[in-house]
Amino acid sequence: MKSILKVLLLSSGLICSYGFAQTVYINGKPVPQSVIDNTINQFKKSSPMAAQQIKNPQFEKQILQSIGMQQAILIEGDKKGLNNSPQYKAKLEEVKPMIYAQILQEQANQEITDKEVMDKYNKMKLAAANTMQYEVAHILVRDNKTANDIIAQLKHGAKFDELAKTYSLDTGSKDKGGELGFSDGSNYVPEFTAALKKLQKGKYTTVAVKSQFGYHIIILKDVKKGSSKFSSFIEMKDQIRQELQMNNTREFFDGLKNKYKVEVK
Repeated sequence: MKSILKVLLLSSGLICSYGFAQTVYINGKPVPQSVIDNTINQFKKSSPMAAQQIKNPQFEKQILQSIGMQQAILIEGDKKGLNNSPQYKAKLEEVKPMIYAQILQEQANQEITDKEVMDKYNKMKLAAANTMQYEVAHILVRDNKTANDIIAQLKHGAKFDELAKTYSLDTGSKDKGGELGFSDGSNYVPEFTAALKKLQKGKYTTVAVKSQFGYHIIILKDVKKGSSKFSSFIEMKDQIRQELQMNNTREFFDGLKNKYKVEVK
């Protein structure tokens, strides 16, 4: 259905120069508003970007034109009796699992309540408040020899930020003396995070940490508990609902897999 909608949108591109339409007509008769609402809602759900696009009057005009084309195709197909044809029945069998999956998924996600969304938010906020945050800086180099040379300079009193500006290959942080700011470590590669969590405040790694990017010398500048900022419920509620829906969907289909013993041998 989505691919057909895209084709119809492309085919309707020439109509954008006309005024904004409130509805769409087939042979002078308006298409039921329920059909329009359902199609637009499905399009909005497809992605956050789609939800923004639909606010554009010209783009909504294209959506309405594509809905009109879909209705025209239905009328023409019914006139030719395609709904009774072997080709139609074969195609219907092909897409039936996808239609069933969508309906079953919607049924599973109807159970998510506002209270569940709020409870999830509160748990996330509490977890963030109890999570350790590490302020780190690093110097990234290509080889272990260079890393050892830098560590030797640090031991002789060289300043970490000056060495980062001179040697670091991380263009995003080198001009700031290697500063990466505060993080719980989840946004770094595992080797980096493991090393920084072993450091004491004010200390640096005396053995270079190897990762897919090269060799890191890491310094732990500060440690604190909890993030200074946490988004409001209003800002996060849609994201949390989507996460709960994804979890519901995953659990539902995992349950089906176990119920019907789906396995590949």
